[in-house]
Amino acid sequence: MASGIADYSFDLLPMICERSDADVVCPRPKNLRRLRRPPGVRVVTPDAFAKQRNGGKPGAAIYHLGNNPFHEFVYDAAIARPGIAVFHDLVLHHLLAAITVERRGDASRYRGLLEEEYGPVGTRLARLRARGVATEFEKFLFPMAGHLARRSKAVIVHSRDARDRMWAVAPGVPVVIIPHHGGSPPPQVAGTTRASARRELGLESDDFVVGHFGFITKPKQPAAVVGGFARLAAGHPNARLVMVGADHTGGGLDRFIAKHRLQDRVRAAGFVDLPRFYTYLRAVDAIVNLRYPSAGESSGTVARALAEGRATIVNDLEAFAEIPDEAALKVEIDGDQAEAVGTHLIRLADDPGFRARLEAGAQAYAAAALDPGRCADRYVQVAQAIAAGSPPDEGVRGFAITSA
Repeated sequence: MASGIADYSFDLLPMICERSDADVVCPRPKNLRRLRRPPGVRVVTPDAFAKQRNGGKPGAAIYHLGNNPFHEFVYDAAIARPGIAVFHDLVLHHLLAAITVERRGDASRYRGLLEEEYGPVGTRLARLRARGVATEFEKFLFPMAGHLARRSKAVIVHSRDARDRMWAVAPGVPVVIIPHHGGSPPPQVAGTTRASARRELGLESDDFVVGHFGFITKPKQPAAVVGGFARLAAGHPNARLVMVGADHTGGGLDRFIAKHRLQDRVRAAGFVDLPRFYTYLRAVDAIVNLRYPSAGESSGTVARALAEGRATIVNDLEAFAEIPDEAALKVEIDGDQAEAVGTHLIRLADDPGFRARLEAGAQAYAAAALDPGRCADRYVQVAQAIAAGSPPDEGVRGFAITSA
């Protein structure tokens, strides 16, 4: 499926299956598409999983949850058969609104979920949305994740910030930190270097290339990304910006590019498959990945960029603030983000030594904290404990993102 969590799982599953006997639950593809599975991975449908549930197949169920509506079947299964809930986003309001009131007009179910989570305040919020008064920002203010977390046998998150916030809404539920792994490059890009990637993509060898990866949405601050790049481009004729990901700004991105007259300096690549994603990632000199408001997520694109040793710029907020300063540059959300992004990009372009040190720091941090094999070990350890009827041991619960 076209989601970051699908890519995350695709990388992790072969290692999980090497370490355990695992079924992977996934709906059948639609529109004549073929199911793409990693080697050695056994796939069952949600209906087959429900029969296993009723038949009492032993083990532990791990549910990967995010806000893409693709995750509706995961949410429903996690409610019906509590297990280990992996919150890739701490905010589930976008998902729950989509599968109730927005897509199906089921205002009653939406109101019930809000009332369970927030009582009378939830009732008022449901009424506001029914009257068309509420905005998208309320979804960040009212995450709606607690009811599922409290039902779960254990919760997995990717950062200390997420752990602390989950403790607040689900006291007594074990919360384990497993950092977002740094991914495994697909075999199609084996041997691809920065120079060969640029030749393949039609980028000049002496360009300074800035990348933005992942879905382009308003919370990812495209105005600040483009505005910061404009400051770099004003003094660097060889600067180029590539936007790799589907544009969900409703025309906003095009307006930002036109405002700064950067049409010939920005490439909007759209959604690409994983091999093409890595080709672009290996071609760039730096990436910018801003998030505000944040749904409490850790970024798979940032994790992959760090593992590839790319100079990375993020907001100094929540999970992103936990990345060591020697591995990433930070931008405050309450300042002029475009100016801060531009300042960082100019320094990276003008000081190759500084950029090389940041690249080395990113790669060292990823090797120490974001190793996929180590993350797979942690998943299996948590699952073994839950399957045995025990809470995860302190060694797993205490696993945290640490500086290299």
